[in-house]
Amino acid sequence: MLVSAIALILLGFSSPVGASLVPRAPLGLVWESPVAEGSLYYTEVERLVSAYEREVGQALMPSKRAKVALKINTRGRAGLSTPLQLIRAVVEMLEARGYDRRSILIVDDSAHNLREAGVMPALSESAANFEGCPVLALDTEQYYDADWFYDSPLPPALLQESELFLETPRASQLTEGARGRKSFLPKPLLFEVDFWINLPVGVDDPALGIDGALANATLWNVSNSSRFLVNQATASAAVAEIAAIPELQERLVLNFVSLERYQFIAGPFFNSIYTRTEPRLWMSSDPVALDRLLYDRINAMRLLEGFPEIEPIPRQLPFAASLQLGEFDRDRIQVQLVALPDGGVRVRSKPANVAPSVEQSEGKSWLRRMRSW
Repeated sequence: MLVSAIALILLGFSSPVGASLVPRAPLGLVWESPVAEGSLYYTEVERLVSAYEREVGQALMPSKRAKVALKINTRGRAGLSTPLQLIRAVVEMLEARGYDRRSILIVDDSAHNLREAGVMPALSESAANFEGCPVLALDTEQYYDADWFYDSPLPPALLQESELFLETPRASQLTEGARGRKSFLPKPLLFEVDFWINLPVGVDDPALGIDGALANATLWNVSNSSRFLVNQATASAAVAEIAAIPELQERLVLNFVSLERYQFIAGPFFNSIYTRTEPRLWMSSDPVALDRLLYDRINAMRLLEGFPEIEPIPRQLPFAASLQLGEFDRDRIQVQLVALPDGGVRVRSKPANVAPSVEQSEGKSWLRRMRSW
């Protein structure tokens, strides 16, 4: 299956990238914070971001564009989406660094999923915002730029881009320049923000192996993406190549992965039987390293529950690493623990209405049996 090299058609336009880019932390470096019981994530997020700022020697603050974006994941809707409280905590962290809520964009690929997850208001409400932050649903087709796209000869997916099947009687004959070959890139992330932050969810996926940081930053960020899920070869190649597009990846500064709820089998859609909860929050500038940690975590749970591991390692990880986008070799990934303060963690006054931890008293033994990082 031929998948084109990274093919951004610029049609004569010069790159709009400014001279000043927010620095990213070294590849392979992952910060981990425990999550206090009942936590609202504010303390954990602040301490993780402070660790990043110390590492790079620069604070996050508004720059020329004076906007920032959060790429969330609502593919699993209410059951398995980016935790709303994590979104709130990241928004508050950005507010503390000078960003107004109206300049903090929340981005995902589906208006329906955003509503189901509680991020976007009901259709009866006119304002598309989340607690004062604009919400951008990419499938409304308002936020793509016709001159910026990833090009691949794979045909469009019928349910996602049915009108594109009219371009040719045979999808395999898609010629260069045909719209059906194009996956358009999100204009706000290219042209409108100082930087953006990725807030994925960890879940297994038949085509991707792992739907995590890389997939959320790539496939769930472009149009006409379902066509790549035909098999693992096409999916992994598309993920790595889209991730390597300079204008998209150079402003991706941080990735947060919460293990408040992740799913180890039967993905990509939510199945409560196979979700697990851990009081753990990861942050890194390296999405490849985070996906490797998710891969190891999900495989550990599959073995404990009597299911086969995901093998081999998802191809997008070594492919992305070969493009110098991150580290997938476990020996090259360094996890730094960020301790919580002795007191002052902001917690809920009563337990949130979320699914309970999978095991309680005796069930916590599975955590002890998992190998340490």
